Amino acid sequence: MLVGAATVICVGALTSLLYLKTAKVRAYSVTESAKLVPADARMATFISSTPEALTHLKQFGTPEARTWITQSLTTFKQKSLADTSLKFDRDLQSWIGGVMVALLPNEDGQEPEDFDVLMVVGIKNPIKAWHFARQFNDQANLQRQQRDYKGVEIVEYTESEGRRYNVAVLRHHIIVAADPNAIERAIDTALGEASLASLTGTNQAFLNSVDVPNPITTLYIAEYSTFIKQITADVSPSSQLSMQVLSHIKPVKSVVLAIGVDQLGIHLKAMTQLNDRAIRQSQQPHLDPLVTRFPTKTIGLIQTQGIKEIWSEILTLAEDNSDLNRVVRQIKRGLNAINLDADQDVFGWMDGEFALGLIANDEGVLAPLGLGGVLMLETSDRPAAERMLTQLDTVVSGSNPPVNVEQRAIAGVEVTEWKDPQQGTLFGHGWLQSNLVFIAFGGPVVEAITSEPQLPITANPRYQNVTELLPQANHSYVYLDVEELVTWATGYLIAAPAIAVQPNALALINSVQGLGISATRLDQETARVEMILTLKPKRN
Repeated sequence: MLVGAATVICVGALTSLLYLKTAKVRAYSVTESAKLVPADARMATFISSTPEALTHLKQFGTPEARTWITQSLTTFKQKSLADTSLKFDRDLQSWIGGVMVALLPNEDGQEPEDFDVLMVVGIKNPIKAWHFARQFNDQANLQRQQRDYKGVEIVEYTESEGRRYNVAVLRHHIIVAADPNAIERAIDTALGEASLASLTGTNQAFLNSVDVPNPITTLYIAEYSTFIKQITADVSPSSQLSMQVLSHIKPVKSVVLAIGVDQLGIHLKAMTQLNDRAIRQSQQPHLDPLVTRFPTKTIGLIQTQGIKEIWSEILTLAEDNSDLNRVVRQIKRGLNAINLDADQDVFGWMDGEFALGLIANDEGVLAPLGLGGVLMLETSDRPAAERMLTQLDTVVSGSNPPVNVEQRAIAGVEVTEWKDPQQGTLFGHGWLQSNLVFIAFGGPVVEAITSEPQLPITANPRYQNVTELLPQANHSYVYLDVEELVTWATGYLIAAPAIAVQPNALALINSVQGLGISATRLDQETARVEMILTLKPKRN
């Protein structure tokens, strides 16, 4: 009899543990939450601070950065629950899993940007959630009204200040919305209506295209233009300019984005569906190895394709964007002042690879700044490029105070240098290959870039850590050695009295080692962006 009782107890304990473990997995699953969100949601974001992700995050950062993040989280929790008697750590943390917030089209709205907000909260510990519900319902300043919808109990809560919200429990989730229609639509979805998780074909493949390790948050925007129109109307006037820029990115139809964390740092992946199929797709996503021409002391690098195409798309966007149009006019006016046409003489011949690098160097003319730079451009129209460079040489040679324009050979490369009589070489340009021209700032950089470096940037471990996680086939990418940039800025910029950096911002920046971003146009309808943020290991 005792054996039988022990067996029952063990089986019961194992069943309970399995149930709690299953509930925990479902509570952190974006797919399980998406099963309760109607398929026509205009936007959905999922926040999931899984134990695995938090463990990885705790491995990084300076003490100052961790202190600031802890204080910010505490403030956020307090503000979020300011009008309640709840404490996040005491009342919510033990049972809340992932949280999904979705914007649903309002059936009674007159405009397409009218939304209902639906919140789906995962329950990772049903027992503790039940205890919390009992305590919550016992609050004196809370009125409850229950009703049934298709066999599911909906509770409408009314607070003493008059605020109302509706709550229901579906599977391993709590759904919350101010509008009862949103709750009913979520129930209909749980009972078989189409959900975000049930989308098929292209839409489903799109939603599943941003797999990242240990995801922290996932964002899906079904109709980018409508979403931006709505949030533009809600932001403060001081933010209107940046929102207007976002609202004019017309080719973007939908966006899905995910952020995760692994042993190196933070990984972001985003996919966009594009509206305008008329935009010509760039050549195959492959970059020539221009990067091997940059030395290991390169602390910033941008590489992309087809500046000519990018300029053409900027001109198209500027037609409907007054701020961008103003910038374009200023660029054209400045070039016209030195007898150069922006479309024909400057950007028209830049149809190949493009690379811009920042190189740490404190020699010669670069001593006051500690940094030089080089621009490399591939072209199929060398005569047009030479005409622009000749015109620039003419303008510089006639400047006041005088700058000498001289030619000499460096490592077998014919180089034209702009030399200040007192400081030496300011700029230099020449042809590294028959279709590859360079323009460099600083005499030491001019000399360094004309020959293959003994130690290229590809031999830098920080560069390797960042770029090895990015797709090898891409149309453009950005690399920043943040640690070296901060060291440079601390010595040359931040030390200046006129430049002030907030201590919190500096603490966060000091936690970062490197940054890498890649962008690829996969086809006429899809583009992919990935970002890697490598973080410094935790130190006390």
